[in-house]
Amino acid sequence: MVKTTINRMTLHLADAADYPAYAQLTRQARMRTWRRQFAHLDEEKVTAELREWFREPRSNADVRERVGAYEGVAAEPWAPVIFARTLLPLIQLPPAGYWDDSRRAAFVADPRPLPDPDAAATLVLERYLAAFGPASRRDAAAWAGVAQRDFAAAWERLETVEYGDGLRDLPGAPLAPAGTPLPPRFLGHWDQALLAYADRERIIPAELHPLAAAVSGEPTFTVDGRVAGTWNVRDGVLALAPLVELSRAQQAAVGEEARRTARFCGAKGP
Repeated sequence: MVKTTINRMTLHLADAADYPAYAQLTRQARMRTWRRQFAHLDEEKVTAELREWFREPRSNADVRERVGAYEGVAAEPWAPVIFARTLLPLIQLPPAGYWDDSRRAAFVADPRPLPDPDAAATLVLERYLAAFGPASRRDAAAWAGVAQRDFAAAWERLETVEYGDGLRDLPGAPLAPAGTPLPPRFLGHWDQALLAYADRERIIPAELHPLAAAVSGEPTFTVDGRVAGTWNVRDGVLALAPLVELSRAQQAAVGEEARRTARFCGAKGP
């Protein structure tokens, strides 16, 4: 596994073998912007210079000082960092710390060559559909944080089946009957399932969207496959905060799953 910035320019853990494909796909839109903004720079030369420099671990502070010296890089904190992350597949060295940890991450360039953009997009699309299909072209692009055109060749290359309304999936992928019971599930913070579709209402009820629970709030739990509340561990106790009205049967099912989750987290609860 590698810890890195890929989809939607946010931190992810990625399978190390798949990472070059994710890095290549998710840089395409940024490279189009980079080439317009820095047309005065020699892309090949700058990339080679930075690749050599990133043979040693570098902090974001190092990057700001070194990359900020290139002509045209804006004098604001994240411009040099995005400049470098666009040109090179940068990964964090462990231990990288936590949100409330004062340690700062160090970055190196993955030495492997990046695959062809269309081949990269095809691999990522296959991984996406295996996890979240059936889904639409718009869903896949929104999840990856790229333009739909960056997946265009991948949709042509990859064999898929259509279920209507533009939803496609891999051949032979399991598709549960509509009446399948869905037990409560406790999702991690920023769980991919919450961010997998352009239409977030597939998993988050419309009335909960203003709460931004899936993106900026606490971890969530689902009832009947849709977000129904939040949870967290505080002072060794797993605390629940339902956001919709739950029946007694649903409360009992959520409570049982909460006890399982509390044991997993080493907490009391719920």
